[in-house]
Amino acid sequence: MYNLCFSVRKGLEDYSPKIFQKIKSEHDKDAKGIFIAMDAGEAAYVEKTYGGQDIIICQLAEFMNEHWDEFTLDALMAYEKKYDAAPIWKYIYTDRVLIHRDYDYCVHTAAGLFAFWEHVFTTYNVDFYFDETVATLLTYTAYLVGAKTGTGCFTLFFMRSVGMDLTHHYIVNEPFEMMYNLPDDYATREYPKELMEKAEKFLTEYETKHEKPAFMKFSGRKPKLKASYLALPFFYLRQRFFNPYTRDKGSYIFYRAWEDTLQPIKFYFRYLRCKKYFHKADMTKNFVYYPLHLQPEATTIVCAQKYEKQLYFIDNIAKSLPADTVLYVKEHYSFLGSREESFYKALQEYPNVVVIDPWEDSFELIKNSQCVITLTGTAGMESMLIRHPVIMCGHIIYETAPGVMQVDEIFDNYFQTLESWKQPSREEVIKYLAAYMACARPGNTYIMSGDRLKDDNISLLAKSMMDYFNEMKGNTNE
Repeated sequence: MYNLCFSVRKGLEDYSPKIFQKIKSEHDKDAKGIFIAMDAGEAAYVEKTYGGQDIIICQLAEFMNEHWDEFTLDALMAYEKKYDAAPIWKYIYTDRVLIHRDYDYCVHTAAGLFAFWEHVFTTYNVDFYFDETVATLLTYTAYLVGAKTGTGCFTLFFMRSVGMDLTHHYIVNEPFEMMYNLPDDYATREYPKELMEKAEKFLTEYETKHEKPAFMKFSGRKPKLKASYLALPFFYLRQRFFNPYTRDKGSYIFYRAWEDTLQPIKFYFRYLRCKKYFHKADMTKNFVYYPLHLQPEATTIVCAQKYEKQLYFIDNIAKSLPADTVLYVKEHYSFLGSREESFYKALQEYPNVVVIDPWEDSFELIKNSQCVITLTGTAGMESMLIRHPVIMCGHIIYETAPGVMQVDEIFDNYFQTLESWKQPSREEVIKYLAAYMACARPGNTYIMSGDRLKDDNISLLAKSMMDYFNEMKGNTNE
């Protein structure tokens, strides 16, 4: 019997309970479920929809408000030491919400999150906790506390860039989106003939007909003026004055959420103002390609924290390039309008930096570049697949792939890094793909895909979790 803890935050409010139901009905009838809701609204939904089974619902906001005065600076310092979380600000700055709050609020919230997970994991003797990938302090503190209490924190991450985005996933049990079971010595291992053939087939198709990852079909539309924008001021008023959860300091992820309600219309008009900074790429030039990252996202604020201020990163690259090479910075088309105009104005000050139109073909930019530089982006993996130089300055799943140069300091290191690059053989790439695919588990986990809630898919995810639990606990039988 496992004691299983699940987040039921927005996006997981049906997903997590459905998986737990399948675990109980198909694998472990004695499993205990502990569901973590942010506030009373989320808790009420889960209780109404999935109550009656063997579950406990813990509400974060209720706990935080009840103990708020206990979450002092002294308490935070004690937790910082107890859970090996020094310097604590390194972790606070990985939170996309807290970075916009004042010092006192950050201190109280951070201390409260440590206290909350300590209470949940020890009170209910939790074996495993499931949540989305680490992108808030809520999930990071769960990981830190779990490391001490013996609670295994994990997530299911979709298999990207190998044609399996919406059919398979892998398991992550640390903060940097790594496959827990991808072996370090993958290059010297032998893989089944069928798997090697599958990897070779994928690579051949990729080389001859490059296609965007399947998950990108859910994004990448040009901003348009919508009639629904007329309702945003009313939505703002409702969130600001009539939604109790946006005014609840204990529900920190949704606290003051009204501040973001007008973003769609702001983004649209900001995009119109900023289009003038986008340029067509001149493929005849020597250039390094850097695709901008979504922000704030786990891929930057967690996996590439040193350089998550991308202007700083670009500054480091621009000052490190040879005289005949320019830096092409391409905006992410899923992020149009979200950056301030000042960002593009700052880039305009660099004589060897050009902002590239977001609708330019990324793959053509990869192929024609001298090198792809990325923090953790998919473009780096795409470049690796065609055996093109990649410099990575963060930490993510493909950092050990053949031909990927992971460096912590890019300033003044471009020359020697690129000179040290040796093109891998095609066979080395196929071997990596086989190792990568060997870790794939059936089941769609992509949050924007409605198929992930289908009954057959939920069964696949429940089995994946149970197989993982049994492996981690050394159990050979369910």
